Amino acid sequence: RAVLEDERKEMRQAILDRLNPGDVVEGQISNIVDFGAFVDLDGMDGLIHISELSWSHVNHPSEVLEIGQTVKVKVLDIDRERQRISLGLKQTQSDPWQQVLEQHKEGDVVEGKVTKVVTFGAFVEILPGVEGLVHISELAQHHVENPREVVSQGDTVPVLILEVDAERRRLSLSLKRVDADRRTENEPPIEGTPHLDLSEDVFTDSASAPLAPELEPTPVDEESIEREVVSSDEQVDPAAADEEAAAPAETPADEQQ
Repeated sequence: RAVLEDERKEMRQAILDRLNPGDVVEGQISNIVDFGAFVDLDGMDGLIHISELSWSHVNHPSEVLEIGQTVKVKVLDIDRERQRISLGLKQTQSDPWQQVLEQHKEGDVVEGKVTKVVTFGAFVEILPGVEGLVHISELAQHHVENPREVVSQGDTVPVLILEVDAERRRLSLSLKRVDADRRTENEPPIEGTPHLDLSEDVFTDSASAPLAPELEPTPVDEESIEREVVSSDEQVDPAAADEEAAAPAETPADEQQ
């Protein structure tokens, strides 16, 4: 056993000596756990953390990978003392953010899908793996108390790109500014693009942002319904009203004399 253990240590050390951060290597998925997936690199396992699996949000690694699957991964970091290797899968795939920077700019109107409705706005995915925030102040021209008054998860909506933070990979979007021509004459003009500081709490990570409360159903006013029923019963039939108007008026007995 001691000999086998020594051989394994030598094998792991040889793998560590061979690899460098930035290398792209091939391996096989050996195990899948809640926080990621382990990849067998010819005798030593490396870990792909769940955040490094895909440019899109992943709820569980099993959505992306399965045990025994052969994958190409990028070496992100090596802890030679602890003999641990950090790997990335999404780094071997095309970065959708690059597509955003190449194809879109501030002021463009794009179509997206509402992925999450939170207390301070809604997240909209404009490309697979690229989400932007429509702040609650940019949802509608009237005051919005709850974002669910305007949008729901799964809605497809046109949005205007207000701000692009390439370094932090964040987008600020607007729903109310998409088409200024749709505003009525009575509505005031929209002021210039606000500076939403994307580096602050305005853009909280969608995974940890609190969901907006569900809208409560409008309560039924039973008294008003009863009043409506009574008033409808009291309405005179138009035909009967016409007959009554056409009938000759009766002269009181006192006047006939």
